[in-house]
Amino acid sequence: MKKAILIHNPTAGTGNHDKEELTRQLKEAGFEFSYFSTNDPFWDRFVKKDADIIFVAGGDGTVQKFAQVMIEAKKNKLLQVPVQVFPYGTANNIATTFKIGSPEKFIRESTKKTGFDIGVVEGVEEAAFFIEGIGCGIFPKLVRVMKTLDGEEKKDEITRSLRELLKIIDFYEAQEAIIIADNQEITGKFLLVELMNIRYIGPNIELAPNAETGDGNFELVIVREEMREMLKSYIQDHLNERDSRKRLEDFADLRKVSEIRLKWKGKDAHIDDEIIEDYREEEIKVKNRRAVFTFLTP
Repeated sequence: MKKAILIHNPTAGTGNHDKEELTRQLKEAGFEFSYFSTNDPFWDRFVKKDADIIFVAGGDGTVQKFAQVMIEAKKNKLLQVPVQVFPYGTANNIATTFKIGSPEKFIRESTKKTGFDIGVVEGVEEAAFFIEGIGCGIFPKLVRVMKTLDGEEKKDEITRSLRELLKIIDFYEAQEAIIIADNQEITGKFLLVELMNIRYIGPNIELAPNAETGDGNFELVIVREEMREMLKSYIQDHLNERDSRKRLEDFADLRKVSEIRLKWKGKDAHIDDEIIEDYREEEIKVKNRRAVFTFLTP
């Protein structure tokens, strides 16, 4: 019988998933497992266990917390163990990148192993690495705005986020930035600069369609000030559930890079889903560390 670790965030997303249902699914699939709830202050002790597979049930934030524990643990033998995500969050951008659907169906399907890079970061205090992305401009501004909304307003968070993002694009003041991407200098005034390891960002927007999580590169996505209306139209199509992927390259600069240096002249910056507080034009350096994790994907 295969040994597994189940890490579960019971409050992820709408919270309509419980321990009993998850453990039933794993038992029926033939796993012997140890259960860890992220609500338990000692949940990070899972790193002391042995396992053939790790299940992470939650949203993107849960995967980020899991990754942080894994990277910071000393002599962590679990780094070689494949990880399977059960998407129970709001946006589930990581799972959507991997095209992961229903957990109950997924654990019975054949899977392949997919490498997952991390970004090693210098120049900010908030975090030394990221798994989803790092960037500046309208998306960290959106995070700030969404944090001011109360619970009643957040009932349909994806739709509300898209509407708020449209408002931000209308009035956001483009900022100057200096980017050195694999020794090539890029300058100008931008609405957003994002370095992405996955294809989706924020309220499930496909901003990096060519991103591959384990290829040793990130996708650098840049939208200049003069492309404001085209960006707004792209987000409006997402809100109206129309496919706009073919138009992304018409207004965004997309390129594969393995390392960058970035200096943003504004204050809105983020690592994964966390704001970089008190950012004051510090130079941020990022290098790719290839295939730190292995994820199971359909």
